[in-house]
Amino acid sequence: MKTVYITTMMIAAFLMLTLPLSAKNRLENLPVSALPMTENGQSDILDDPVKIKITAKNEVVSIALEDYIFGVVAAEMPALYETEALKAQAVAAYTFYLTRLDPTNSQDFDITDDYTTDQAFITVESAREKWGDGADAYEEKIRGAVRSVLGKRVLYNGELARTVYHAISFGVTENAVDVWGGEYPYLVSVDSSFDKLSQDYIEEKTFTAENFKTLLSSIAEVKDLDKNCVSDIIKTTAGGVKSLKISGKEVTGADFRKALSLRSSCFELTFNLGKYTIKTQGYGHSVGMSQNGANYLAQRGKTYEEILLHYYTDCTVE
Repeated sequence: MKTVYITTMMIAAFLMLTLPLSAKNRLENLPVSALPMTENGQSDILDDPVKIKITAKNEVVSIALEDYIFGVVAAEMPALYETEALKAQAVAAYTFYLTRLDPTNSQDFDITDDYTTDQAFITVESAREKWGDGADAYEEKIRGAVRSVLGKRVLYNGELARTVYHAISFGVTENAVDVWGGEYPYLVSVDSSFDKLSQDYIEEKTFTAENFKTLLSSIAEVKDLDKNCVSDIIKTTAGGVKSLKISGKEVTGADFRKALSLRSSCFELTFNLGKYTIKTQGYGHSVGMSQNGANYLAQRGKTYEEILLHYYTDCTVE
């Protein structure tokens, strides 16, 4: 079955504009193709095992597709979230997995468990240990959500969409082009103002001047440890920092965020009494589906399809 799938993908795949190599995110090098279907309308890929690389152990394991999607949902979204939100996460995770199936890939795995480039993953055993006394109920809840939508994927103009997601938006989601430079008509800014209600929406971190200088040394030389050290902040339309200057050197907001381990690139910086205080809003890159927003919408009666189509503009779920 894999051979049929690979052959079809090679015929259907078409070249897309690629992102800069420095954009270390879930949109890099994703092949795009429609999923081949058998005569009975079912996908060949549903029967194929997933070969996932466990980065911590540097080993590849082969598991059933359902178990893989279960493991992604269990790792990426709180089990306490509404069932419709869990379903939306399952469809987004499955669609993302399909975009990672590259017929030209010479490696012995399909995808990794590295959330910075692919998707997080946790085994059933590890998930149950994490959930403790609620393990039976949570496993049943997530398993049921996954099974009810397994095989559904998000398409844009008949092709697989890049279903990136994040924890909490800034209050609106970002345009992908503002964050990573690639034009994706369905990854555009949409309202997610209810994310501001999350108890994790704001985080504040304080750095001593010397610590601030040390952490930023990997991207710029900090010359003046004062309020003028950071200047010329340019923001995206959604409010994230696109670029800024550190002692005159321009760096991206993403690099600044990474160097200081900030929750998001939407932040405000103040300098007082020799210390830098940074207040961030949201959690993650803010492109695509907000997981917190998905749960909020589910609580208000929205279905998983309505949630997905809110965050992935002009797409379909099939």
